[in-house]
Amino acid sequence: MRLFRKAASIVGTAALLGAFLALMLHFWPGADRMTVAAAAVSPVLWVACIAIAVLCLLYVRALPRLALAAALTVAGIWVQAPLWRGEPAPSVPDLAVLTANIQIGAGDVDALAKLVRDNHVDVLAVFEVTDEAAQRISASTIATDLPHALARPAALANGTALYSRHPLKNTGVVPGFVMTALTAVATVPGRGDVQLFALHPMPPLDAGTWDSELSRIGAVLQGVPEGRPVVALGDYNATYDHVRFRNLLTGGYRDAGQLAGVGWLPTYPTDKTYPPVVGIDHILLRGLGAADVTAHEIPGADHRALLARVG
Repeated sequence: MRLFRKAASIVGTAALLGAFLALMLHFWPGADRMTVAAAAVSPVLWVACIAIAVLCLLYVRALPRLALAAALTVAGIWVQAPLWRGEPAPSVPDLAVLTANIQIGAGDVDALAKLVRDNHVDVLAVFEVTDEAAQRISASTIATDLPHALARPAALANGTALYSRHPLKNTGVVPGFVMTALTAVATVPGRGDVQLFALHPMPPLDAGTWDSELSRIGAVLQGVPEGRPVVALGDYNATYDHVRFRNLLTGGYRDAGQLAGVGWLPTYPTDKTYPPVVGIDHILLRGLGAADVTAHEIPGADHRALLARVG
C-alpha cells in the first residue's frame, strides 16, 4: 500500500508539471518543430495531465498539490475561455462560407457538393485540388451552384480553388507561398465588395517556412483596404494555441468560431483510428459577424470541412 501511495504521489506531481508545461505552450513564442507540435495538442495534454494529477493526489490526500491542481485548472479554463464566450450573432447572416481540404484530391466531391447545396453555400474554398479533382468539381453540382470560379489545381497538396455564387473580380494568386494562395473580390448583392482569401500555409514540418508564411498571411490581411469586409478561409496548419496564429487576430480580424462561441472545434485528422485532435482549419473575418460555425466530415479527406454563416 505504501508503495502505491508513493507511486501515486510521484505520478501526480509529474502530471502537475505536465499540466503547467502544457499551459505554458499556449504562450510559447518559439517556432521550433517540437514545441509547435506540442502546442497544437496542448489543450488535450492539459486536460489529461489535470485529470491524472487530481486522481493521484486525491488518492494520497496531498492537499497543497491539489490546491495547485485547482489553480492550474482555473488558469487553463481562463486561457481557453475566449473560444467559448462568443459575441452577439448578426441579425441576418447573409453569407454561408465553407472551407475544405480534400487530401490531395481524394475527398468525395459528391459529398462536398451535397454539403454546398444543402447549406446554400455562397463561397467555397478547396485545398489540395489536383487536376483530376478539379475536373470532378466542374462535373458536379458545385459548378452550377457556385458558377464563378478561380481554380489553380496542382500536383500533390499545392492546388487551391475558390468557388462563388456571386461574381468575382480582382482575382489572382497571392505570391510568397509554397502552396497556392488565392484572392478575389466577390460582389455580394446588398453588401457590395467582400474580399476573399483561400490560404494554405506550409505545415510546421518545416518550422521556419511555417513561421514565415503565417507572418506573410498577417501582412496580406492587413493590406486589405479599410472598410472592406474580409473572409479568409483556410487550412492554416495552426491552432488557437499557437502564438503565430493568434497574431493574425489583430487589426479587426477575428476567428469565426471564436465569434460564434463554438468552443474547441478540432478538424484534423479524420483518417485515423482516433478522432480529430487539432483545430487547424479556420475562417477569419473582418467587418463581419458569425452566427454559426460547424464542422462536417468529407469521406476520403483527412480534414473536416468548416462551415460558417456570417453577415
